[in-house]
Amino acid sequence: MQSVIGSLFGGAVAVLLWLIAGNVALTIVAVLSGIFGSVMMCTKDQNNQSVVDQIRDMIRFWRNQQIYPYRMRDEWGMK
Repeated sequence: MQSVIGSLFGGAVAVLLWLIAGNVALTIVAVLSGIFGSVMMCTKDQNNQSVVDQIRDMIRFWRNQQIYPYRMRDEWGMK
């Protein structure tokens, strides 16, 4: 399903390129790149994760991180 959505997005970009530039070669390259890119991004690897899954996990990890600022105290009475 993700590959289909990515391919449709690539097709929409290709249509926009066709309307703006009117170049057939550029449009065909955009269509093929969109299809190839979406399939490659959604193909699972040996860890059963795709590039899309890894990016989703990195964003989720980044959002869940908490920041604990360090405050130095004079424990040993040296100041």
